[in-house]
Amino acid sequence: MPRRVLILASIAAGLAVLALTLDIGLVASARSRDTQPAHQLSRAASAPLPTLWPVPSYRLVDQDGQVRTSESLRGSVWIADFIFTSCRSVCPVLSAKMVQVQRAIEDPRLRFVSFSVDPERDTPQALRIYARRWAPDERRWTLLSTTKESLAELTKGMKTFVEQQPDPDASIHTGQFYLIDERGRVRGLYGADGDSFAELARDARRLLSEMGAPRTAGVSATAVGDETGAALYRQAGCAGCHEVSGIAPQLAGIAGRTVMLSSGAIVLADAAYLRESILDPAAKIVATYPPTMPSYRGALSDAQVTELVRHLETWAADRRADAPTPASTAGVAVDPVCGMRVHAGPDTPHVTHLGRTEYFCSEHCRDRFLANRGESVR
Repeated sequence: MPRRVLILASIAAGLAVLALTLDIGLVASARSRDTQPAHQLSRAASAPLPTLWPVPSYRLVDQDGQVRTSESLRGSVWIADFIFTSCRSVCPVLSAKMVQVQRAIEDPRLRFVSFSVDPERDTPQALRIYARRWAPDERRWTLLSTTKESLAELTKGMKTFVEQQPDPDASIHTGQFYLIDERGRVRGLYGADGDSFAELARDARRLLSEMGAPRTAGVSATAVGDETGAALYRQAGCAGCHEVSGIAPQLAGIAGRTVMLSSGAIVLADAAYLRESILDPAAKIVATYPPTMPSYRGALSDAQVTELVRHLETWAADRRADAPTPASTAGVAVDPVCGMRVHAGPDTPHVTHLGRTEYFCSEHCRDRFLANRGESVR
């Protein structure tokens, strides 16, 4: 082979090796980025918060019938989300997480806003009932009713969406939280779980610190001094889910009873089960109920969880199975076999016996009821 050709071939081989090395390095770098959590890709903890867009102008009525505008929150840091009061999927999780931030940050300069995506049913009265169930002592939370026109303008300005369905309860909307600074600018979007939710509280504190020392005047935060189980049940928003038919089982009298899970297994609602339900609700989902319960791991201390469990253990059922159902728990029935309170909906296992409709936590209990010709088999 001529010397010139040999030199050219060597150079070409060297360039090929160099290109291959660079390509491998780029691929490894890309894979490294793909495996990093999203919050690490967006910015480091010390990086300044981005300024995304200004909050659009709005003029809406709150849960107390007062007109609120986008200028009402100038000078306050606020967290916003989109919900509707009859929602039984993502909204209970969003509201539970909203309450967790309210309890974690008591600074009166931090405000909370929930925009309704159900103009027809979410009247100020409906929003007021919803707020009292979730956070009865919180005075920084504003829930705003909308119209079809104002909702369309609002979602466009907030760069999000609402997809209305023939069944209003199946409407689709964003499950994100928005962090807005004192000048009305969106500074971050956050999910309701994991690192993203942890960043929400961290970044809210950062914006508050940039405003300087808290002023003494303003809206008072939630009173969280009482650490009894009954107070924790009230303050942590437990009633938001557990006092609504179809979202979560009633807790009065549940301790010591058997519970049918969605897997078909039957467990005893002892102290260990109640604690696990508070910290890891997805581990044992109760039959006939959706998997929408939020975890309170990190939101409640071990001592608070113990106090809450003790409250549930001593909370006796406040009514008999044949007593009139109060309006607040309409749609709740008592399984005549295991004694568990269940959602009395069209998809709940049930039979008609002696002119009365009996509802069951599972087909297992229904079959036991039928096998015993309607006699109690507890």
